[in-house]
Amino acid sequence: MFPKTVFVTFLALVLNAGTTTMEAEYAEIHVFRPKQFQGGAIIFQAQVNDNTIGHLSNGSRMIYRVYNEGAIDMKLKASVFTSKTVSFGVIKGQKYYIKAGYDDGFGSNLSFIQLSAQEGELKFNDLRLYHRKKIKVIDEDPDKSGVVDEDVYSLGLKEFEEKEGNRPSMGWISPVKNNFRTDVEIFSLQLCIKSDAEKINTDIRFNGEPFETLTDITTYDKKCSYTYIANLNLKPGENKIEVKITDEFGESTFSRRVYYKEAEKTQYRGLALVIGNSEYRYATDLKNPGNDAYDMHIALKKLGFEVMKFQDLGADEMKKVVGNYLLKLEEYKTGVIFYAGHGIQNTGRNYLIPVDVQLGSASDITSTCIDTGSILSRMELMEMETSIVILDACRNNPFKDLQTRQSDSSGGLTGTDAPPGTIVAFATAPGRTASDGTGQNGLYTQEILKHIYKPDLKLEDLFKQVRVSVMKKSNNRQIPWETSSLVKDFYFYQQPN
Repeated sequence: MFPKTVFVTFLALVLNAGTTTMEAEYAEIHVFRPKQFQGGAIIFQAQVNDNTIGHLSNGSRMIYRVYNEGAIDMKLKASVFTSKTVSFGVIKGQKYYIKAGYDDGFGSNLSFIQLSAQEGELKFNDLRLYHRKKIKVIDEDPDKSGVVDEDVYSLGLKEFEEKEGNRPSMGWISPVKNNFRTDVEIFSLQLCIKSDAEKINTDIRFNGEPFETLTDITTYDKKCSYTYIANLNLKPGENKIEVKITDEFGESTFSRRVYYKEAEKTQYRGLALVIGNSEYRYATDLKNPGNDAYDMHIALKKLGFEVMKFQDLGADEMKKVVGNYLLKLEEYKTGVIFYAGHGIQNTGRNYLIPVDVQLGSASDITSTCIDTGSILSRMELMEMETSIVILDACRNNPFKDLQTRQSDSSGGLTGTDAPPGTIVAFATAPGRTASDGTGQNGLYTQEILKHIYKPDLKLEDLFKQVRVSVMKKSNNRQIPWETSSLVKDFYFYQQPN
């Protein structure tokens, strides 16, 4: 590695290029990527002979020193499928300039071209084109290179980087403004954290007390380097949220206040039926449906619904509960059904499985399980304004022998038509199974609970955000899905005027 004084001198020579003669013992390849709005979040890989020598972010520069003369292939990779290569001869004492970027901003026309010395030097030293004013220098040390007569540029690789970037910043997704006022006790805190660094630390304080500390968070190449979501239990009156973000470029602090006043007791917004079936007698027990049902019933109560909550229902109990719910629902204009547990499809219809049934044939399904299609038909006859059915019931088929004998019976549920004014939400796509989760809740319900308290979030947008979160956390193995015939906008929580 070069002594620090040598490196500082070298940087001074670089920044004054054109007035100082470069040493003839090596050539310099100047690679630069001017600032570009579209496609700017993607990090390029720079490679020599298929060996990565460095990374090129939007609005950055690097210098690669080469001690061996001869041909060189330099490749720029934007993704596994998108790359460009520049091939040219290298002569010691010369400078070469290569410009990187997107012609259209999205990668279909990735550009990586060699410029003339005059044009390249002009653009390389135009600081208006870059986010950082320092240069990354990548040097091959010939004294430590095991092969000196071949064009092997990665041996003995040394990196020198003077890092410079902006302090971390943050956008408030929720609360959308300071001094936010609400009449819902649970508040959804959502933050968009932005950083130029690869790792960030975040410290959240709530009402003067530590709430959560996250260390060494890996940033992602997205609009938000990291999205933070958590639910806060508000106290009456003023609630203060404080956020401190630190990275290698500095520290930033942010704060906002949320005011909570309990709503006056009013008529219920709607009637909700919540069922969680976990402890099955003849099928695999499920860890989380009981927790899912409890947490959903708490959320719906806080959001103004009258809630009928049940757990581990047998066939007779479940039929009775559903019947009573539908009778009581006639008094309301909005109905919500949430079910977590085992489910099954048969002959194109979906069924919810009580905890005491033993399925040996297709007739057992129709006689002992709960047909969701029949429930939807009853709700349609009531001319409800809004009907919401959420089924976290796609975990697996608990009756493997039945699947063997009855080819159209499986653990994953099937698509279904939604009557006017209705949305039916599934934990995963038709015919697929969902995760029971490794924490307190199933993965699907866990993400619903994270978003359900967000103010002014349309129901369709809520499920869209849940889908994105579940897909990310399951590596696209689980893709939530809905079928909708809603005729008016619905919000689980709408901010008071």
